[in-house]
Amino acid sequence: MFLETANSSDEEDLGVKLRTPPGTPSIPGAPAPLLLRRELLADASCAKALVEQFGEDSDSFRIVTIDLVRQIASGNVPSLARATAIVMAPVLSNGMNAAEAIEQLRASIPHVGLYVLAPEMSAVSRVLPKLAAAGVDEVFCLDVQGDIDAFEDTLRARLSAPAPETEIRLLWKWFRESPERSLVMHCVRNGYRLDVWTIRSKVFSACRKTLQNRMSMLGLPSPGILSRCGRVLHAQELERRGMKPTTAVAALLGFPSAGAMQRARRRLRKALMSRGRQALVFASLLK
Repeated sequence: MFLETANSSDEEDLGVKLRTPPGTPSIPGAPAPLLLRRELLADASCAKALVEQFGEDSDSFRIVTIDLVRQIASGNVPSLARATAIVMAPVLSNGMNAAEAIEQLRASIPHVGLYVLAPEMSAVSRVLPKLAAAGVDEVFCLDVQGDIDAFEDTLRARLSAPAPETEIRLLWKWFRESPERSLVMHCVRNGYRLDVWTIRSKVFSACRKTLQNRMSMLGLPSPGILSRCGRVLHAQELERRGMKPTTAVAALLGFPSAGAMQRARRRLRKALMSRGRQALVFASLLK
């Protein structure tokens, strides 16, 4: 990873930005804490396709089949809170669409990574706005080789850097009345990814400037700043789970060193403290 200093007019940069060299994975390899779970929970609607594509127990994750429709119908969704990532097809077993399922899941597990795996692009292109509003993290299509590779890379990264449950639950409640809650939560939940802007533009079908304007109109910090906040919260979560040394946490999240990570945390908190009441909510979560 390189630390690139820049004098940018874009408010989110805060004078420094991380970039990934060409051909480098988004999340570099680093020692994983023993408490992390490798299980990828796959709804029955897509589990078979996943096993055929990746095998039941790949180097990146172990596929565990579940029935999301039954979990939702029985009110057993809170039992999924310990999961790190769940994947489903655009349409579940009883005809429930993924957007509806994600909306119901998010009410109980706002921190868990939720992904949609479609057989082809045409199966999701028209419903992508609904999936984004519901709270999907990313959508992949099996008929696009690039998506197949990205899916495995994404899940490997997600399982290595689980989301900070406590903080995300607090943010979910705080922004429950906000029209941009899905965008806010997406920024924080996916802050562990250095390529988060590419993901966000794809999921929300909007360019960088449009998304920044949407946040600005509500007096919120920019998506870039919220993603940086999410990355720091992910670091705090890994530290809580006992990942050591700090240099391993920094490397996993794309910081060039432990010192750079600590400086970024202090700089971010200082910036948030000066951006109004809503920004203070995020600043208060940074330790």
